[in-house]
Amino acid sequence: MRSKTITNSKGEPQATRIEIPIEGIGGELGQRAVINLTSLIAGLQNMKTEQEVVTHYHIICGFATCCELCGFMTEKSTNDLMHMVEHLVENELARVEAEAKGGQE
Repeated sequence: MRSKTITNSKGEPQATRIEIPIEGIGGELGQRAVINLTSLIAGLQNMKTEQEVVTHYHIICGFATCCELCGFMTEKSTNDLMHMVEHLVENELARVEAEAKGGQE
């Protein structure tokens, strides 16, 4: 896993780019499965409630496990990916909580 912090002209951090090499086999089918997994992960930002984020996280966990068991991803790739997903879920949970509080005021 490689990460790079993207900064603005003042040198202040603006974003972090994370690259996780996905290693495994499976040819075209494996590539499609990993692309679908990536789409599921990107979909986290569309969740509106805490329960939706948690449910979506469980779907991602199941899909990632399936990809690993089918050989589309190695155990290391899956572990690295899920480590990143856990951080994304934490961020999304904080976001939906903040949005819920903002809507109540």
